[in-house]
Amino acid sequence: MVIDPEYLRWAEAQLRCCRLCPRDCRVDRVAGQRGFCGAGDQVHWFLEYVGYGEEPELTPSHTLFLTGCSLRCVFCHTADDEAHRPHRRLTPEGLQAMIHRAREEGAINLNLLGGEPAVNLPGILRLLTACADDLPPIVWNTSMYCSRACLAATVDWVSVYAADLKAFQPACAQRLLGAADYPAVARARFGELAARAPERILVRHLLVPGHIDCCTLPILRWIAAEMPGTRVSLQDFLPTPGCRGEPGLARFLRAEEWQRAVDAAQELGLPLVERLPLPDPEQPAEALDSQLARGHHARAAEPLDVQIVISPMGRLYLKHPSRVSTTLAAAALRGGPATQRSNA
Repeated sequence: MVIDPEYLRWAEAQLRCCRLCPRDCRVDRVAGQRGFCGAGDQVHWFLEYVGYGEEPELTPSHTLFLTGCSLRCVFCHTADDEAHRPHRRLTPEGLQAMIHRAREEGAINLNLLGGEPAVNLPGILRLLTACADDLPPIVWNTSMYCSRACLAATVDWVSVYAADLKAFQPACAQRLLGAADYPAVARARFGELAARAPERILVRHLLVPGHIDCCTLPILRWIAAEMPGTRVSLQDFLPTPGCRGEPGLARFLRAEEWQRAVDAAQELGLPLVERLPLPDPEQPAEALDSQLARGHHARAAEPLDVQIVISPMGRLYLKHPSRVSTTLAAAALRGGPATQRSNA
């Protein structure tokens, strides 16, 4: 992997007057100033493991959670971890050790997320340059709420953009994400990316209760019109504590809401990609088993909070879908004891 030195110089300049995202904070991060995202001039991480909860083509995925985010999603699942886990500086040596361990556990990529990885672009470019000889394919797990130049600086080295399109209406984006300009910004970034690397885009859309008509259906129609043939991964909704104060959000999706979205995507000819665990409750344990077969025993995993939630519809949710929690979920679904198996 070769990082364009011009992009590296541009990214380093952002640390002195940060304009990586539409917040346009213009803070001097080197001098210790912090903008909306809270990121500094060095990359810090708060969670890392080999995950089994991504789409099948990305699993097992070495997920690395970085601090800092340019949005404030009321349904965020990582905010609590970022708030309560230690923040550790990511060094080239540390990243190389993580990659080596994850590769031994069966990981097929390095999945950079947060938060929002774009707010750490300068430090990420430094790290990737230092580790260029030993990098797996990079997954850029992004909200697409970034500047045009920021996105352009990633195109030469990102293998897959697991890219969210969260909301369609400005009022909804303000309420749900704290950014009324998000729909316009994200659609512009998708358009730019589709012009350069359409085959690397995987659009993720979270189905939010009460937002099927105002956001989900217009988003699907927009994708079909502007990026026909683009793969779409519909995401199920798990209410978080942050949803309790938001009218209509403190609940699971209804079956008919999910089905309306699936039917609309299919009618529009959009290729749907399922995210794991599969939402179909018919054979969930077998679906998880097929993914576990692709990885190996974790050799040096950090302790993780394991939460397994089964909704009234029978849909399965895992917090931190590591090998351990995914094995537990498969065992729970079949009603038997949880046993880990080595496929090495």
